[in-house]
Amino acid sequence: MEKIRFFWNIAYRVWPPCIRTAEKLGFHNFRQKFLLGRLNSQFNKSELAKLLYAAGFEAAVIAWHDPGQVLSMRKIDSEIYQYHLRLFVDGEIRAHYEYSPESHPLSHFLEARFEPRTEIFKEFLGNYLVAEESKTD
Repeated sequence: MEKIRFFWNIAYRVWPPCIRTAEKLGFHNFRQKFLLGRLNSQFNKSELAKLLYAAGFEAAVIAWHDPGQVLSMRKIDSEIYQYHLRLFVDGEIRAHYEYSPESHPLSHFLEARFEPRTEIFKEFLGNYLVAEESKTD
């Protein structure tokens, strides 16, 4: 277990700058799919972050930075998966369920399991979300 912790301590320091470099080189320049809707205008980014922290979310450190993203948070599920939610400067909220990078690094990177889980995200967000009607892009 100590070796695994050591590996992830290194990965959390080394991998994010690698991701930022790949983004600058054009390897990731789009918003990922699964549009949930928009942030209710009664709330702001800080209030959303507080809500998500209270629900067990944390900052998503090992993740692409989608264009216009202002918040990226995740919640670990069963030490294998994660709920990942992003807020964008225009108020758009996108979210998905996937392998966590700690449990399945390659499968996470390749998006081997990438699901909307829309209803669960709606529960997390409650009235903070103004939902889109049946859109997944």
